[in-house]
Amino acid sequence: MISLKQNINLSHYTTIKLGGPAKYFIECNTINDIIETLKYANGKNFRLQVLGGGSNIIFSDEGFDGIVIKINLKGITIQNNRITVAAGENWDNFVNYTVENNFTGIESLSGIPGTVGATPIQNVGAYGREVSNTIQYVKALDKTILEVIEFNNNDCKFAYRQSRFKNEDKDKYIITEVTFVLERDKEPEIKYEELKKYIDGNTNYNNLKTNTEKLRTIRKAVLNIRKKKSMITDENDSDSVSCGSFFLNPILNQEEYNKFVERFALILGNPKVSELLPIIHKTPAGYKIPAACLIENAGFHKGYEKNNVGISSKHSLALINKGGTTKALLELSKEIEKKVYDKFAVRLHPEPVIIQ
Repeated sequence: MISLKQNINLSHYTTIKLGGPAKYFIECNTINDIIETLKYANGKNFRLQVLGGGSNIIFSDEGFDGIVIKINLKGITIQNNRITVAAGENWDNFVNYTVENNFTGIESLSGIPGTVGATPIQNVGAYGREVSNTIQYVKALDKTILEVIEFNNNDCKFAYRQSRFKNEDKDKYIITEVTFVLERDKEPEIKYEELKKYIDGNTNYNNLKTNTEKLRTIRKAVLNIRKKKSMITDENDSDSVSCGSFFLNPILNQEEYNKFVERFALILGNPKVSELLPIIHKTPAGYKIPAACLIENAGFHKGYEKNNVGISSKHSLALINKGGTTKALLELSKEIEKKVYDKFAVRLHPEPVIIQ
């Protein structure tokens, strides 16, 4: 039988430390726990919100007037190069597990907070890799029929920070496990220039003899880079009280991109826009524009503060909580969005899930 807790402060369960109390709160350790909770919520007509590691979600100051389900499903099984991981496993612990067992594929995704089950939803990515590059299957509980459905990689409809679980099927499923296909004893591939430069300048990578040593070196490098940007949760670092990157990098089609380049150069008085912008990545979906550059050129500097919230002093994409409120944070995000659009005619979109 399920055991619901009452009036649990949600700020204790999110990395940005915001949010009022949940009317009801339950930690589900099995799929049956989840099903029983869903039946109870449906019978009482309660709102329902799923919570993983709390790194990509923001609750209102008033809290949540329904049931918050924290997913605590655990377990890792290996079959050849296929690894199936329960949704409640800590993502970075799993990455470390793969590195120590000589599996190549997700080492550059080290240090990302949250749970394994959350990673397919927004197709998390960093340093030239996305989690979708290695996912074979996702299993998810259909909240309506209370059955577990299996989705292959194509079924998930992955795109840049997107999937079916975030778009057309938002709130329809609860992910229960993810199966990854990783390569054992394979030379790691370093795709991202910033990471490559850091490794070349700070390690003896080219002299390492084993893949495990190389994987460990890549993981350590990623963790060091993320730490310098306050992108790793650290109770001693006020800049890390965040959801990580708050805004997605906008992707523009060819026409939008051409107009943006003209506008950017005109506003900043320099026709050589390439000298003013960091690298713009051409992707199959279009041109990915660095949101951090847009924010800074719209008048918001690193370390900017207002009403006890602000921008990290280490990274312009991270909005941080310095003892403020969800209301103040969302007001700041809207102000940034408006000024960026007014200046560059480019819309920024928040990455975290915002629960009102």
